[in-house]
Amino acid sequence: MALDGLAVHALVSELSTALDGGKTDKIFQPERDKIILNIRTQNKSLRLLLSVDPQGARANITEKQYENPIVAPNFCMLLRKHLQPSRLISVTQPDFERIIVFTFECQTELLDVVRKKLIVEIMGHFSNIILTDEKDVIIDALRQVDYTTSSKRRVLPSLPYELPPKQDKEEFDGNGDTVDFSSDMRADKYLTDKYVGFSPLISRELVFFATGQTDTCLDCFTQSQREKLLFAMKRLKEDLDSGRYAPCIVIERKPLEFYFRPIKQYGINSLMKEYPSFSAAIEDFYIEKDEQEHIKRLSGDILKAITNAQSRISKKIEAQRLDIAECEKALKFKDMGDLITANIYLLKQGADRATLTDYTKDPPCETTVELDKSLSPAKNAQRYYKRYKKAVTALEVLNRQIPEGENELIYLDSVFEELVRAKTSADVDEIRAELSESGYMKKSAAKKGQKKQKTFAPKIQSVSSSDGFIIYIGKNNLQNDYLTLHMADKRDIWFHTKDYPGSHVVVESKGLSVPDTTLNEAATIAAKNSKAGTGGTVAVDYTEIKNVKKQPGAKPGMVIYTTYKTAFIRL
Repeated sequence: MALDGLAVHALVSELSTALDGGKTDKIFQPERDKIILNIRTQNKSLRLLLSVDPQGARANITEKQYENPIVAPNFCMLLRKHLQPSRLISVTQPDFERIIVFTFECQTELLDVVRKKLIVEIMGHFSNIILTDEKDVIIDALRQVDYTTSSKRRVLPSLPYELPPKQDKEEFDGNGDTVDFSSDMRADKYLTDKYVGFSPLISRELVFFATGQTDTCLDCFTQSQREKLLFAMKRLKEDLDSGRYAPCIVIERKPLEFYFRPIKQYGINSLMKEYPSFSAAIEDFYIEKDEQEHIKRLSGDILKAITNAQSRISKKIEAQRLDIAECEKALKFKDMGDLITANIYLLKQGADRATLTDYTKDPPCETTVELDKSLSPAKNAQRYYKRYKKAVTALEVLNRQIPEGENELIYLDSVFEELVRAKTSADVDEIRAELSESGYMKKSAAKKGQKKQKTFAPKIQSVSSSDGFIIYIGKNNLQNDYLTLHMADKRDIWFHTKDYPGSHVVVESKGLSVPDTTLNEAATIAAKNSKAGTGGTVAVDYTEIKNVKKQPGAKPGMVIYTTYKTAFIRL
């Protein structure tokens, strides 16, 4: 989500405290839409990130290391000229607008002390960073805006800086006296449209607190729910004024939202992770989001290869099933050949059909047999036997090929599940290597002088159970094979979801009896790291490693196992 006006208010309060009186000694522009200011305070040196990326416009203290270009961009050079060095004297926000104003005190070439402002506008696709002088005249902007871009507001050097046009909304004072409970509008939409700084997220949260739902209409509020809504609004304003913040990230398998106060509207299916500072929450949220976007870009060709292979194999299996139906019809050709042979003395060459009595039926019946009049009766019988034999051979091949194709689809489904669970670039690279080895993608040409790796020894993720046993988790099929077939001891306990693709999970037993608590924890890990891990009851098979085998020619990660037990895990 983007920072709304209330969140910006909380962020400004935090940044003002953390950066008060800090001196700017270095300025970088690692990416086109990101500026980093190194600010030294009395206690430590901090890096202030200013981002106007449309998908993640923000300002926060960051610990992430960015790679800076060898040649600094023009806007970065301009900021260095005007603000390096300088002293940050204030961080402010106009009303509840999504704007942060950093005011710096610096010296001119004539050693005169002047104030300059670095204004960060956090407005989605219209986000911008603008430098102004002491008279609020624009020196320059990261994104210049002229009449060809906007007819309402220009952002160009030498023009006076003007705030973006105000929306027709009320300033939030926490009273809620003017809330119209007779309206049939959804309460969350009403609050978002009414108050400056309100986003759909905080509006839904207030309505959820009052009614237990997020989509309640105002005219459906009971008197008790009205009072709860007004109380929640008053409490929100008090928290903002007093600086009572509890930053958090809401997670549903992946980071979903972040805010400066708890968000409970997503219920028990979500996890709320708390942070000591709002900057830390913002930083964590966007690091995860940026990594996901990076992985999405990296895995595009892999997804395409998997989809194309699944489509091709599915069409092939469908055609093979149609061929089986035709072959099964052709099995009657043996009966035709037998019928001709039994009545060969009645037939003469030159006839195109013959009606013969089939004595194998009870009672005997007349059957018409198609003949090739250019062939003798004996050769017509041979012709039917050849067609029958061809059908039998085709059925044998098709009955072998269809299960192979179905197993291939199961394998590709497991690779797709790996891709869904991939969290790092290294995970994606391992999946690409697996598909390359399996022939679904072209192998990348080795760089000159680069030696081929002789063995694949991946780093397997591990956790410790409550009983102190190490639990290993394979993240993809290559890791699964290595963990199960090479790394694990024959006495270790192996886990895998029943009938679903997922991770191989192994408990290192070291020859000891593994307690039920550890078995349950490992089964839960296997369930969560599988396609079945979205909820409900999941069946997880487990057995000793010695009972797990890999058939010759099987795809990576595909094994068979015997003498197992099944645990049912409730997620």
